[in-house]
Amino acid sequence: MMQGNTALVDDFVHHTPQLIDRFEASLDSGDWNALFGTTQRLMSSFRLLQETDAIDSLRVLSEERVNAMTAKERSLLCQRLRAVVEAFA
Repeated sequence: MMQGNTALVDDFVHHTPQLIDRFEASLDSGDWNALFGTTQRLMSSFRLLQETDAIDSLRVLSEERVNAMTAKERSLLCQRLRAVVEAFA
């Protein structure tokens, strides 16, 4: 799907890290409404590039699961998401 569409990949690489930053801030602050919205936008971005592992990591999040995550777990999740983006850079 993405073969030859460098503009879309470039857009993904440029904008997705900012979404991940917002996602991480929402995770850390416990702002479920902001987290939900950012998660939906991230899943849409990862879906364009068919990154199912990243989508699956986001899809399983619930308010209860997020509240139970340690700071280290939250950080590792964001690191994994950033690594997916960096693979396209």
